[in-house]
Amino acid sequence: MYRKAKVIHYMNQFFGQIGGEGKADTPPQIKEGPVGPGVLLQERLRERGDLIATVICGDDYFSTNMDQATKELLFLIKSKNPDIFIAGPAFNAGRYGIACGEMCKRTSKDLGIPSITGMFKENPGVELYRRSIYIIETSGSAMGMKDSLPKMVELAIKLFNDEPIGIPSEAG
Repeated sequence: MYRKAKVIHYMNQFFGQIGGEGKADTPPQIKEGPVGPGVLLQERLRERGDLIATVICGDDYFSTNMDQATKELLFLIKSKNPDIFIAGPAFNAGRYGIACGEMCKRTSKDLGIPSITGMFKENPGVELYRRSIYIIETSGSAMGMKDSLPKMVELAIKLFNDEPIGIPSEAG
């Protein structure tokens, strides 16, 4: 029987349309449906899934309160009972990459929800998390958003459908 994937998307304050560095201390929050780049993500999901909510956290808030931010975000994610968690893509933004990596690791480990992100190969999050999460390689900047999101969606749908894809260190 066919069913659509319920997807949660994680973004920092910038991509979550809250603001730039001046709003980097924004604590975790959730918004219904797609926000910002999530609109394109929903378009790429098509009939295969619904982006049911977006969780947002400021880069500074996450990096200076990692344990607390992670707990708060996991609570918000769990409240929506998603099938898939997609973070970013973070491109070459270091703090954002670490937040995406940590949230994918913890969402997968603690909640049992398949999780993926996208990062540029030189993002410090790649080295920290490449052995424990699925990371799609992206360009170094948000100019690559339209190329990155379709690859992330394809991997997410494969995870949702339990299709073979290899171990995390081989993905992306």
